[in-house]
Amino acid sequence: MLMIIISAFSSIKGPYIDAVGLGKESYHINAHFFLFVALCISYYYATGKVALSVVLTMIFGIFDEMHQLFTPFRNASFFDIQVDSLGALIGGAFSWKLWPLIRNKPKNSQKK
Repeated sequence: MLMIIISAFSSIKGPYIDAVGLGKESYHINAHFFLFVALCISYYYATGKVALSVVLTMIFGIFDEMHQLFTPFRNASFFDIQVDSLGALIGGAFSWKLWPLIRNKPKNSQKK
């Protein structure tokens, strides 16, 4: 689902992004970062392997930027690939260190 959302946003033409107020670079960077963190965590949930999740997320980020080459008024950016990769690494670190703690959190015992 996240891959579809990312691809859909990448397909929006530049002028339309500016028209709805999402053309600011800070919005763009934050959206890439948080979506790719979530994508990496989703890959980890599906595969159970941190390294594979990070690599798959980075590969998707590269393909997403290549996709933007064919979208009118958009361009690919090495900086965006770096932001996507940083999101993948943060998502991988979260999956590696914090996900097991969240997943194995003991349930509260109910007192009678």
